[in-house]
Amino acid sequence: MFRCERSASGIRLIALANFAARIVRDRVFDKGAESSREFTLEAELAGHKLSFAVPADEFGRMRWVFHELGPEAIIFPGQQQHARAAIQHLSGTIPQEVVYSHLGWRKHGNDWVYLHSGGAIAAGRPVTDAHVQLPSLLERYRVQAPSDRDSLTTAVCSSLRFLSVAPDRITLPLLAAVYRASFGDTDFGVFLTGRSGAFKTALAAICQQHFGAAMDAGHLPGNFASTANALEELAFQAKDALLVVDDFVPTAGSGDSALEALAERLFRAAGNRQGRTRMGGPRLHAPHPPRALLLATGERVPQGSSIRARLLIVDVRPGEVDRARLSRTQAAADEGQFATAMGAYLAWIARDYENIYKRLHTRCRELRGEMLRNGTSYAHARLPGILAELHSSWELWLEFALEVGAINPTEQVALKKRSLRALNQLAAIQSSYQQASEPATRFLSLLRAALAEGRAHVVVRRGGAPEFPERWGWRLGRRIPVAQGVRIGWLAGNDLYLEPAISYQVAQEMAAVDAFSVSLSTLSRRMRARGLLASVDENRQMLMVRRTLESSPRKVLHLRSTDLVGFASDSAGNAE
Repeated sequence: MFRCERSASGIRLIALANFAARIVRDRVFDKGAESSREFTLEAELAGHKLSFAVPADEFGRMRWVFHELGPEAIIFPGQQQHARAAIQHLSGTIPQEVVYSHLGWRKHGNDWVYLHSGGAIAAGRPVTDAHVQLPSLLERYRVQAPSDRDSLTTAVCSSLRFLSVAPDRITLPLLAAVYRASFGDTDFGVFLTGRSGAFKTALAAICQQHFGAAMDAGHLPGNFASTANALEELAFQAKDALLVVDDFVPTAGSGDSALEALAERLFRAAGNRQGRTRMGGPRLHAPHPPRALLLATGERVPQGSSIRARLLIVDVRPGEVDRARLSRTQAAADEGQFATAMGAYLAWIARDYENIYKRLHTRCRELRGEMLRNGTSYAHARLPGILAELHSSWELWLEFALEVGAINPTEQVALKKRSLRALNQLAAIQSSYQQASEPATRFLSLLRAALAEGRAHVVVRRGGAPEFPERWGWRLGRRIPVAQGVRIGWLAGNDLYLEPAISYQVAQEMAAVDAFSVSLSTLSRRMRARGLLASVDENRQMLMVRRTLESSPRKVLHLRSTDLVGFASDSAGNAE
């Protein structure tokens, strides 16, 4: 490349560089909150032609010359900026291309489209002019369009069969979270916890495979071995999608504080929808808050009531996952059935994205209001909103499933009821995690969860079902109530007598990986200190009292029934 210098004495050619180059493409990478540019250059040096990309911020500095062309490339002394200007001048008209570098919904032309690594999904037509280039960790996010009506129905039914893999308390909120993730704009995460071997990662992977068949348990996009900056940026770019972050496993070592700090930063940023403002050279860059719905797994739940309040905690216990059904579900996920179900759902939403989005949030507000008015005591003020988000998205997905013929109206109603039951069970369990730092109140929370899950029941003084049996661990059969789980106590009016050893064992089983660190005797003293024991045996200086229950003398803990279930019995027949 040369430049001409004109003077009174004539024209002089000045060599700029021993290579020629021009810009052949200007690419704008749109991240949804900010953009960056990249130039594609073609260069010729010593008869060799090369093509490469240079970030726009680096182009003007010309430092890319040695990196891309090697040591034979020479820019002659004092000619660096002349060479830069020559490249721009010789490039002529440069075609520009906008490239989306994030997942999720965008307005493309007049239509709403959902971006994924395979391009964009719109309502009923292929999108050929939307260019998507994602970071390597998000390249497996690829949903699919069904080939025909039959394959669509098969895929949706396959997704629905995920519910059979484990109890509804586990699978239903997970599946609701999968389809809620496709709308983005969430202020909570889901934490799947359980001991090693409980198949929590397998369940999380099936959820993740709704957004791409290749994201099986061995290829999940995130894990807690990554840095906080990396996870936060990944959660920013995975817009309107589910992002599994696997393997939160504190080891009781020196690294636990850093792991807890990482989890706190990630979940707090997601819960507050806030990212960190960053410096890039002399400029401030916009914050990158998480835009994905986070689904994390771990053998323990991160500490801190503030962080736990931003999480819906789903615990998986050994034996709760049906291995045969899990294997069949994993095979369907690997075949792309779930990614096809999600692709069809996204195309359905794209037909009327703005109105469906408004409907979802309107319904969510209605449900939250209903939950707050029904008198239920929740572990945290955030919890009704989280449950409402999941149930409203579940209702919307059932509307889609009904329209495509995967379910009938009767099944739709039944699945709505199953969702409410499962979420109510989870609501009871959440308090045990919120109150983990105080053993006495946590003990009652765990027993409350055991009653809700059918793992324990209470009888009246002489045996048999109490008033409102479903609140005391009984299932309403066709003719008579049926007791669930083990008996933990007796109800006599507003008095509740707990069998100490059995109720303590049930609470320990419910606590799972966050088991009690106090003994039964210490727990009893803590309960008295907090005023939870209605009476003690002062004469014998014992915390347990003697009562005749089911015709046998017993030593029991005496509580008020309202401290466990939050309502008073007015049945004279029960107050024997």
